[in-house]
Amino acid sequence: MKVHLVRSHELGIGKFLDVLNVLQRFPGPVEFVSGESESEIRALQSRIWEREEDYEKQIEPPSMSINLKKSYCLEVDIDFPHEEKFLSWKELFEKCRQFRAKRGIPEEDVVFLLTEHGNEYNWFGSVGPSGKDFFIQTSGWRYFFGGRVDERFPVAYEVVIWLLRSHMYPGWEEMLHGVHKETRGCGNDFCKEKKDIILKMRTADLCHSCMGILQERSVPRLVLNQLFGIMDGIRSSMTFRSRLGVIQSPSRLEVRGRNFRMFLTDLGNLELDFNPKERSVYLFFLNHPEGVHLTCLQDHREEISSYYSRLTNQSDVADIKRSIDRLLNPLDNDINVVLSRIRRKIRTAVGSELSEIYGIEGPHGAEKRIMLDREFVVYPDKG
Repeated sequence: MKVHLVRSHELGIGKFLDVLNVLQRFPGPVEFVSGESESEIRALQSRIWEREEDYEKQIEPPSMSINLKKSYCLEVDIDFPHEEKFLSWKELFEKCRQFRAKRGIPEEDVVFLLTEHGNEYNWFGSVGPSGKDFFIQTSGWRYFFGGRVDERFPVAYEVVIWLLRSHMYPGWEEMLHGVHKETRGCGNDFCKEKKDIILKMRTADLCHSCMGILQERSVPRLVLNQLFGIMDGIRSSMTFRSRLGVIQSPSRLEVRGRNFRMFLTDLGNLELDFNPKERSVYLFFLNHPEGVHLTCLQDHREEISSYYSRLTNQSDVADIKRSIDRLLNPLDNDINVVLSRIRRKIRTAVGSELSEIYGIEGPHGAEKRIMLDREFVVYPDKG
């Protein structure tokens, strides 16, 4: 089953890719693919620096001032009367149709339009007459979940719920009318009172009657395992983040197996998807909480090489040596490229607020280090 995610023009590419990343982190028969081509993504993420002095400055994001002891905002106030731009359902599903026609999407594939605009009936999302086209509203979630919610999670949750409904019911009308009118904490609740969505996302489950419908329709177990796995991961991550200001501690980082795969266990067992070179560098800095200056990496060649030799798919010793030479050469930019990719992947995985805790950071010209307290780093396969 292939599910295409496409964004309307007003939705930022970063937010779009964040939602896609959440869904793609849970493997299974449902394949979530981007409606944006690689060239479109690169074009949307490019920029031109007009002044050299601007290029030489690092911009401090809002997350750099994070204080875990600071009380978390419980809600976002909206002043009423409140003006909201919206589109009709017909207009929204027409965008799905246009995407299908432009890309030659097969009829059996599913398309989700992610849009910042509201819609005429003020729903979080809905299904079109084809039963294969959907839209999800990506804006307004902070009003219901609080100012610090990571909006990619409720958006990804809505994608999964509509996919489950598509397996429960034979057509779009049945999907629209099969929802529970009363709120019972089931993913299939209609939530006429929109704030009730908090309850169903906290349970991240379906009621017995809905589970029975899935059984009757003989939905493949692997599909259900994947979709419920995404729901469980979203629930765990959102619950942990909502408690962060109270527990004042980051998620544990587990380093597992001979390939040192890394999982944030309190964030829905989220994996940091590093390639061999990135993983080798990250493991090295995990092992040096005091921090290391990039110009001194050459002094740690043996340690970094041991990680990379174990993790890389390269079999030729000369190729491995060349890769390490590039990485450790102070006149080469390879280490900065690797660090940049690590930062981007961590920010994608945990969001901007938590990224400084897990990233390899440090002022220009000073030691780089991972801020995470090593008491939260676990090696379950050791001894």
